[in-house]
Amino acid sequence: MNTKNSEQIQREIDAFCQNVKMLRERHGLSKKEMAEILGIGAASLTKIEQGIIPDRASVSIVIKLSQHFHIEPHKLFSWCGLV
Repeated sequence: MNTKNSEQIQREIDAFCQNVKMLRERHGLSKKEMAEILGIGAASLTKIEQGIIPDRASVSIVIKLSQHFHIEPHKLFSWCGLV
């Protein structure tokens, strides 16, 4: 993978992680509540909100976010997709 692709992937991961946190805060959810929605533990959610994708994370997190908050999945990976 070249540097340009790596940088793009990292930007999308960063945007996703920030969007997870923003959605949780915007909807007044606790970390425990959001973790339950996503089907993950609170520790994994904390990692995601810190910009770290846990080793055992799967695409199901994206699907659950998309369905619960009625957002197209690709918008979760964009800085301006949720405005």
